Amino acid sequence: MREQCSLERELEAGKIALSLKSDFNLFDAFNIFDMGRIGQISIHDIREGLNAIGVYPTAEEVELFVTRYDRTDDRRLTFPEFSEAFLPMDSYHAHLLNRRNANIVKRTMLRRDDCFLADTQVEFRSMWRTHFKVECASETLR
Repeated sequence: MREQCSLERELEAGKIALSLKSDFNLFDAFNIFDMGRIGQISIHDIREGLNAIGVYPTAEEVELFVTRYDRTDDRRLTFPEFSEAFLPMDSYHAHLLNRRNANIVKRTMLRRDDCFLADTQVEFRSMWRTHFKVECASETLR
């Protein structure tokens, strides 16, 4: 239980760190996965998008992540459901992130996460890895 609390604190710290990155926004983060721009992302979309940015989760890790944030039990995440995974619980930092619009990227993107600066890309990938650690640890407690 102590490890789970520590991991949840690490997750929250990661969310706060991302909220402080001036180029990070939830719209661009969601669109890394919603390539068809349909407003929802499947487990396959998440896994494909993560692979495209250099994160290689197992099918079980993605399944656990979606299960945690999917409020409608349709095995897909809408923008609000996805956003919950990255919004800090701290209202100040959540407000910072909620106010931010999508970045305007004029150049040809080589990678899906080129909408963010390099250090933000690293932080975003790290955030995903932390999510998966938290979900796997939580699963072992059940």
